[in-house]
Amino acid sequence: MKLRLFWTILLTFALVIGLGICGMLGFVGLTFAGVWQPSAMRESLQEAQSNYAAILGDYYAANGDSWAGVDRRLDNSPFVGPPSFFGYALADASGRIVASDDRTLPIGRVADQVSLTRGAPVEARGERVGTLVLRAGSRLGANAPIQGRRPIDLIWPVVRGFLFAGLVLGGGLLLLAVFFAQRLSRPLRDITVAAQRLATGQLDVQVRRAPIREIDELTQAFNAMARSLAESDRQRRQMTADIAHELRTPLTIIKGRLEGLQDGVYSATTEELDRLLHETALLERLIEDLRLLALAETGQLPLYRELLDPREMIEEARAAFAGQAAAHGVELRLAAGDELPPIDADPQRLAQVLGNLISNALRYTAEGGAITLGARRMKAEGGRVNASIAPLQLIPHPSSFILFEVIDTGQGIAAEDVPHIFDRFYRADRSRTRGSGGAGLGLAIAKQIVAAHGGAIWAESQEGRGTTISIALPAGESNGEERSLGRNGRN
Repeated sequence: MKLRLFWTILLTFALVIGLGICGMLGFVGLTFAGVWQPSAMRESLQEAQSNYAAILGDYYAANGDSWAGVDRRLDNSPFVGPPSFFGYALADASGRIVASDDRTLPIGRVADQVSLTRGAPVEARGERVGTLVLRAGSRLGANAPIQGRRPIDLIWPVVRGFLFAGLVLGGGLLLLAVFFAQRLSRPLRDITVAAQRLATGQLDVQVRRAPIREIDELTQAFNAMARSLAESDRQRRQMTADIAHELRTPLTIIKGRLEGLQDGVYSATTEELDRLLHETALLERLIEDLRLLALAETGQLPLYRELLDPREMIEEARAAFAGQAAAHGVELRLAAGDELPPIDADPQRLAQVLGNLISNALRYTAEGGAITLGARRMKAEGGRVNASIAPLQLIPHPSSFILFEVIDTGQGIAAEDVPHIFDRFYRADRSRTRGSGGAGLGLAIAKQIVAAHGGAIWAESQEGRGTTISIALPAGESNGEERSLGRNGRN
């Protein structure tokens, strides 16, 4: 069984608190037992020994050079007695114990050399007459009561005080541990619940911000992921609905006319068959556009690059649409610079892009208007298109690029529609149907093809004054080999 994070953190805090309190009590116990003492305590004890050794020297001299009755003197000293943890032993000049409150050094026994060395010498008239030994904790293990009190009676008040302080401190620290454990575990628990809801299809789930920076960054990343999934799901649903709608229209027409032929409503005339072939061609073109777009978006669109002259590209595009432009009463103009460097591109794909742009421009340019096809060389500023030309459009080329432009004098595009015209199935003109001009995939395909060449495409428009579609492609060289898009969208 796995512990929850909250209980793991709480038990960790409790273990640390318990070890801390036990360590504190152990430190106090070792100190008062004399097993281990801090240097400050040892120095204080040594100073007390030295000071009282001087007093005992005066007592020895005043008592006729005798230690008789010295035990009463020592029992009244400030460092012994019922409230004290110090044990004393006084040895005469020969090292024999003459007074003692230390069970390890009883009266009449000759003190060991270590005790005599650690003790403080007692001097009278310049001569050493004895040695005073003070040791902390030496009385605590005595079997006999000390002045009517047992050793446990001496240490218990201190231990009880430290236990009470430890319990109070431990309780406060445990409350803090609960508080911080909740602050750590609750956001993670919220993320877990949200992830489980996300897995069931509730893509609108969001997690509240966390007070801890790292967990807050995790919650923000989760929320961003959830929003991205929700948006992707919305786009997928919308795309599915759009595809179903676009496919249903020609299929409905084809089915209706075939049923009419079957029921004898229509005759199998050449005109009727031409209508069926036209609808079939529209359906085939839509399916091909969807296939091309899917290949481009997944990085599988093949490109057959070669060196192309930019001027020749727009001249060929102008020639291809000259008849259609004349039929609409629209002038096709050419504005190309001289000695343009070649571009490394797929001629078929690039012609497809220019064809889509010119076709759209003709659709929205009234009779008497003009469409200008331009190509010029521009310098890249640190790998980025000049902000006055294409804001924030990154061009992955270190020095220069070719800027293609299709400029019309048509009705223009509303400002709120401009950012979306390269989306799938998006039509700025809501009244325009598939029959009056495509399924809304042309610009989306153009964007993907330009991106496949490492370029950028953008639009600038003003209602009533026309639209400019710009394409920036890096100048480059070709090795004549077939190239395909990688997973990152570049060759």
